[in-house]
Amino acid sequence: MNYEAFAEFYDRFFGDFLDDLAFYQGYAERAGSPLLEVGCGTGRLTVPLAAAGFHLTGLEAAGAMLERARARAEAAGVADRIRWVQGDAIRGIPDGPYPMAFIPLNTFLHFDSLEAQQAVLRHLHRALEPGGFLLLDCLNPDAAFLAEHGQVVLRGWQEEGSSLLLWFEARRVDAAAQRLELVILVEILNPDGTWRRWAFPSSMRFVWPGELRLLLEGCGFTVEAMFGNYDLSPYREDSPQMLVVARRR
Repeated sequence: MNYEAFAEFYDRFFGDFLDDLAFYQGYAERAGSPLLEVGCGTGRLTVPLAAAGFHLTGLEAAGAMLERARARAEAAGVADRIRWVQGDAIRGIPDGPYPMAFIPLNTFLHFDSLEAQQAVLRHLHRALEPGGFLLLDCLNPDAAFLAEHGQVVLRGWQEEGSSLLLWFEARRVDAAAQRLELVILVEILNPDGTWRRWAFPSSMRFVWPGELRLLLEGCGFTVEAMFGNYDLSPYREDSPQMLVVARRR
């Protein structure tokens, strides 16, 4: 995904999404500061956690996303509690140690090979203090997810003045290779019938529940809990998410 180009649309679709905030804040209250967020984007979670009193490091590969994150932190008056770092977690993690790290909203799956996912987990293991928390939010590859192969799905729409902003996803799922290839299509429809379209191709390597446990255990973590939704309901086969809480050994 070219997040440098997608940055201008990110907050229009995700900026107000805070369903997952209580999940991270609850564990942050157990862990304490400083927190590490991998894939902090435009500060959607980083800034409200800083406003709650935590100090954080936000790691993000896309400079355009970080520009928006810095502006959000300044506007909220919490810039002094956040260290922004532009970088890729595959290559390393900013110096710790941290009592807690988290990777929200499928970001872990964008490291789209087994080797890349292992590299990120090993870097996180080195960055966390012994007993430190690692929280992951990954989609659950259930039957409904696999059935979306070949579909174009409307994910969101909103009015912007007299225009209409639409967001579609075209998906191709390869269960054998554990790959989701998708194209995010953003369209702006104007009242006179003219329109503009942007296409953002992306890929993910999704993981099966048992495999994720083995990945974490092989990289020095112990899985403490797995939830199926942000209300912390138990993980089930048809849960929308896999929310994993692991501890560094």
